[in-house]
Amino acid sequence: MAISMDRRDAPSAPVTRETGTAVRLWLAGLVALALTIPIVSTALGLYDHIVHWGKLVHGLEGCLVGLLVAVLLFGWRDFEAIDLSDQLAALLTMFSGMFFGVMWKIVEFVLDWVRYSDLQKSNSDTMTDFLWNDLGVVIATLLGLRLYCHALNAGQRREIGQTARWLVDGPSRVLDRHGYLVTILVAALVAAACGMLWFAGRPLPGLAID
Repeated sequence: MAISMDRRDAPSAPVTRETGTAVRLWLAGLVALALTIPIVSTALGLYDHIVHWGKLVHGLEGCLVGLLVAVLLFGWRDFEAIDLSDQLAALLTMFSGMFFGVMWKIVEFVLDWVRYSDLQKSNSDTMTDFLWNDLGVVIATLLGLRLYCHALNAGQRREIGQTARWLVDGPSRVLDRHGYLVTILVAALVAAACGMLWFAGRPLPGLAID
């Protein structure tokens, strides 16, 4: 099923400055909400006062990230006329949201290791957080596909595509011009991070512990 057939249900509209502003504000709102939820939850101590609050946060974050990736990916695909089927685009969106959940848990693991905190309470807690994140991503992917095909008009879809291309072009130009330098810097940062983690809570070579 090609997405171009589904999009006929949405009314066409000219691309105006108001349309572009509304689309960018909507996308920025999704990003701001995704950043605000864990910050406010931590500041208010909701993780400690409400049982399983963290699982709700993981589900919501996965949903927001999946929705954002879905509309941007479909918009970028159509704007650049890339030969990518609906099914593969949806699968890529799901994988992106799942990757986000994995990276979040890695950050929690590092914080627990370095700061001796208790963000990951058990193996079952970690795995259920993964499941909540994945559930949110799957729901958001289906919702984003439906929204993009049937709720957005042609002007809004074009603005989303332009925004997605702008987001892709910046890193692409940097990698094209300074690919080796970026690779060396990333490798150095990873090596430094591994070294810092290895010596977290351990004596440095040549330094005795009092």
